[in-house]
Amino acid sequence: MLATTLESYLGDKILELSKEVRQEMLTQIGNPDGFLRDQLIYRSFGKVIASNQLNSEEIQNLLETVLQEDYLFYGIGESGTDSVFTRSFSALVIAAVIEYDIEKQIVNPELVQYTVNKVIRYMREEKDTRGFIQGNGWAHAIAHGADALDALAKHPLLKKEDISRILHAVQYSLLRQVDYLDEEEERLAIIIASLIKHQDAEKVIRVWIEELAGLVESEMLENKGSLDAYHVQRTVKNFLKSVFVILSSKGIGKKVNSDVFKVLEKWMWMYLN
Repeated sequence: MLATTLESYLGDKILELSKEVRQEMLTQIGNPDGFLRDQLIYRSFGKVIASNQLNSEEIQNLLETVLQEDYLFYGIGESGTDSVFTRSFSALVIAAVIEYDIEKQIVNPELVQYTVNKVIRYMREEKDTRGFIQGNGWAHAIAHGADALDALAKHPLLKKEDISRILHAVQYSLLRQVDYLDEEEERLAIIIASLIKHQDAEKVIRVWIEELAGLVESEMLENKGSLDAYHVQRTVKNFLKSVFVILSSKGIGKKVNSDVFKVLEKWMWMYLN
């Protein structure tokens, strides 16, 4: 029934969804059926939000709901279970609401700050790093969390002190000894471009890049020959390469890119000499 309703909604420019249907979408947000969850429920949330079908109170209620323990933190700490779909797609709805609010600015400033705190906590506590799951579609929890962080990085109400907190949430994801398979590093790299463009954060990012490189090099030095240390460096290299390309394509962050290039060049010569 829900699938039929949402298929009709997505194919109709005029149709609106009732509160009952929207509540059912929330109930089913983490359904293991990838088509229902991704192609119908998530896309319908996106359309509902972007097409101004929700008033200010409804937008804020939606955001408050998906930030709750039963959504963004449902089964947090688990890995390999279906609970990841609820967490991951809650993060995507958070991203959609914050992206909408960047222009509209109808979300209470205290709720924006609360969202920053919750998403940063989520990125540190999420243990399920799977990307695409055969039979269930995308979990992609780290990438979807990165999307939420990226939306917050662009928000005009982001506090200066939260820039470093976001960067360290990114750092945590990069240093956790995970072999990412589905371009999670690229999604994390987009956050850097957003912080430079929208928060004038180039100085703090340059300090952070130096810190990140130093941590990787210390890990490599202390654990010579370790496959785990090598994988961490490879993950950070992929991230830095993505940062370099994204900033170059946008024509921003030239000083950051100069620092990034120096790190990549140094690491390349470590193996060629």
